[in-house]
Amino acid sequence: MRFFASFLLTAAVAAGCGETAASMSPDDAGSDASTDPDGGVDGGDLDGGVDGGEPDGGGSWCKTGGICPACPDPDALCESDIDCDPGEVCITTGCEDLSRCFVSGGGACQDDEDCGNPAYMCNQEINRCLRVGGGCDDSNDCLAGFACEGGACADRRVPCVSGADCPHGFTCFFPSADQRFCRRITRPCDNDVDCLTLGVLPCGDADGDRSRECMPSRMPNAPNPVSCDNVECILDAAPVCETSVEGLSAVCGQFGLCASSDDCANDRFDCLDLWGDGRKECVLRDGSCGDSRDCTPPQLCGSPRTGGPPRCISGAAI
Repeated sequence: MRFFASFLLTAAVAAGCGETAASMSPDDAGSDASTDPDGGVDGGDLDGGVDGGEPDGGGSWCKTGGICPACPDPDALCESDIDCDPGEVCITTGCEDLSRCFVSGGGACQDDEDCGNPAYMCNQEINRCLRVGGGCDDSNDCLAGFACEGGACADRRVPCVSGADCPHGFTCFFPSADQRFCRRITRPCDNDVDCLTLGVLPCGDADGDRSRECMPSRMPNAPNPVSCDNVECILDAAPVCETSVEGLSAVCGQFGLCASSDDCANDRFDCLDLWGDGRKECVLRDGSCGDSRDCTPPQLCGSPRTGGPPRCISGAAI
């Protein structure tokens, strides 16, 4: 979807409390758009750079763990979507059985034209693009940490302390003090704005399949960073763009996006769509899972950064 770039850039940088997530119910999880208004990426900072010790969330009044490293804001707790404001959904936090309202929806808008997709309408009360019906067409229709599987959004939020706990192509995402989970880096995008909330710039087409996705640059600190492209990777041993643990840069490696197995390093690799969004990646053959549907939620199917073929990833033991 295409939105007001300058408006969303400003909003994304200015915001700091909400995040996009999705309902435990498949219908709810797919009922709102996907572009996150804000969030953060964890390269190893245990608290994600967010002070969670104040009374508005992050205290010790509840039992924390897993994807919920700090207690949620008591004022944001909910029992259903009815308890939430427009543009928010009620989902479980991972702290005990507590649910709270999470910001959802797409980018900024003034009318339906700004949403650029008939599946979305502009809610002029909050000036955000919201999905009209339930379900999903791809994982970008789902909210953060959820994947589109069989037309419904499935919870694939696995806990992490740093990006090393996540499989290749994912980073540790901490959108708020009470949420931290592995999140896919190479998500669908129309332009750089769609990638801003992950700190991943720019939007490109690494595998040349004419389907654009967020892909960091090999030189992220350059004045005008260019998305990594597989054509830059000329060595047979490292033929594809591989994202870093932090998700902020890319190198030529063996685990990255591909159009076919011919793009991969050798015949030990196959080109599979593990996440289910139509974006294939080079993986070692003979994995124990073919995509995340083979894994019990919230596990996800991925190539461990420690090496080996795809398997069901549980994340950090917290």
